[in-house]
Amino acid sequence: MRAIRKRLTYANAIATLALFLALGGGAYAATQLPRNSVGTAQLKAGAVTSGKIARKARKQLRGNRGPQGPQGKTGKTGPKGATGAAGKAGAPGADGTGPAFEVFGTNKAIGTTSGAVLAQNLSAGAYVISANVVVENGSASTVSCTLNGGGEAVGYVEAGKLTTLSLSVVRNLGGAGNATLSCAATGGATAKYANVIATQVKSQSRVAG
Repeated sequence: MRAIRKRLTYANAIATLALFLALGGGAYAATQLPRNSVGTAQLKAGAVTSGKIARKARKQLRGNRGPQGPQGKTGKTGPKGATGAAGKAGAPGADGTGPAFEVFGTNKAIGTTSGAVLAQNLSAGAYVISANVVVENGSASTVSCTLNGGGEAVGYVEAGKLTTLSLSVVRNLGGAGNATLSCAATGGATAKYANVIATQVKSQSRVAG
């Protein structure tokens, strides 16, 4: 013991204490650190990760939503989709015309004074009435034809040739009436063929005059 005491100096004691702290002092510090003794200076850069922060704290650190950014560029057009099923057919619309009535005749003599060539009996209603007359004459003659209600056609017939006259009129009959085609020729003529067609319409205002 005397030998040990002789060799125990202040320097030896300090060196032994330093060695003890180096070997076991870290464990002591890790288990015996007092509260509020660790600050930012003791933390290594990047040592605290998001997983080490409480969820409530992470929510508190989240800032307010920023303003909406500008709209991005329009993307490329996608592929065409499959064709959908055909829809049901709609109900048919109201027809603007009604029945048509036609009368025709052949080889009807035309005198020098106006006379009926054809007549079509009609019931009350609005009609579009048209007529065609194919006229023949042995000598040159001027032929004029009319439809009662305003239609008129005049033509010059050369000798030995056929001339066709066409005329039309719009009539609105308040009651039963007729559509009459009348013709006259300065030198007499023959209506080789004539017809009158009366087509009923919903309203007289729907057709051109």
